[in-house]
Amino acid sequence: MLSVKKMSLYRPSLEEVAEVLRNGLSKNFSSSEVSVVDCPNLTQAPFDLAAEGLGGQPRIVDIGGPDYLKPWPQKNKLYDFQTVANLAELPEAFIIGAGAGPHHKVGVNCELVCNVKLGENASNKTHIAKVNVADGQYILEKETSGEFSLMGNFLLSEGKPGQVLEIKARNRTGDENFVSCIHKTLTEQYGEKAVGIAGTFLLQTGKANIHVMPDFATTKIETDEETDRWLRFYEMDAPLIHVGEIVSADPEKLHLRQEHFHCFSDHGQGGHYHYDTTPDNASYLAYFNLADAVYRIDLPENQNFVF
Repeated sequence: MLSVKKMSLYRPSLEEVAEVLRNGLSKNFSSSEVSVVDCPNLTQAPFDLAAEGLGGQPRIVDIGGPDYLKPWPQKNKLYDFQTVANLAELPEAFIIGAGAGPHHKVGVNCELVCNVKLGENASNKTHIAKVNVADGQYILEKETSGEFSLMGNFLLSEGKPGQVLEIKARNRTGDENFVSCIHKTLTEQYGEKAVGIAGTFLLQTGKANIHVMPDFATTKIETDEETDRWLRFYEMDAPLIHVGEIVSADPEKLHLRQEHFHCFSDHGQGGHYHYDTTPDNASYLAYFNLADAVYRIDLPENQNFVF
């Protein structure tokens, strides 16, 4: 039986968070706008998600973690989306976010880009990104088994239309990437009041530094340096559709992964977002909602390994 701990999140109004983010983004981008809008239909281009909106009992799930790769991969840590939805008390959820793919189905360790609607109007548009063992190049492909492994950071909702935050930013002038800028801004404003914000963003123009996990390491991984040597980094091209979550604080010491986004595209590129590599030509469009709670599932016993 997987352990579950539920932590309520602080949920200010969308209007308040919009004002907070306006101030933060203006310090990192030459142009930025944050508005409260009706969510567009996210099943349509350019997002191509499995449900229309981000509304209806929004909650964040943090399951497993990178600790299950240290010092040796725990390949028995296998999960499925339906179990996650049941444990998070939303059995017909729309689930989007970042994790590790089902190595037992794919044949190698891989990145997960979760994009699935369960229950009524079920749809699975999930992708995985993997490294080709023959030539070291990345491969993006659809993966619809409904399973994953090791770790996951997801937004769950009913996928309903409703009001959301719309964020537009371009021409990065600061050192923070798009995600870390939002995270840092919320942490500075709210301190130990944990705010959860999650959804999707599009890198519209420019390029980004993206990693893809290769197959499992054959030697121990114990340090950040060893992790970086094991991961494979690539420069990928916009447009890239990202899904994931941010939690601004971890007051109950649940070892939350406080930011995690993965991306996919129509042109065969995808993986784990780090930062844009063309700041003068980077432009972002995001739709985010605020979550009511975070469900920490299958918390690792050893809690000191993050990438």
